[in-house]
Amino acid sequence: MRPWDSTVTRGFRNTLEGWGRGRGSASWHNHNRVHRWVGGAMLGGASVNDPVFWLHHAFVDLQWQRWQRAHREHRYLPAEPPGAADDQHGRIVARYEKLPPWDETPDQLEDLSRIYRYA
Repeated sequence: MRPWDSTVTRGFRNTLEGWGRGRGSASWHNHNRVHRWVGGAMLGGASVNDPVFWLHHAFVDLQWQRWQRAHREHRYLPAEPPGAADDQHGRIVARYEKLPPWDETPDQLEDLSRIYRYA
């Protein structure tokens, strides 16, 4: 199972994002459900204009930081971009690719302790 594949219905990333299906932890839908529940600007590309967006994403980032701390041996995946024959080709950013439109890579952003920390 490739955790970066948004069509996979298991795994921490897709469960937190809200791509999972099922019962229990597979039905959390934490990230997406909040956007839908708040509604208004939070539903689309203008969600960054809603102050709730920043509170919500601070919490999502906290969950990610806790997961990273508990699973130090794991790194952001995929390390390399999926090939042209892969369903995820062009849909995701690999560890060493720059995130558009910025000049940062996921590898550079894994450790946010130089930017902020949770109390």
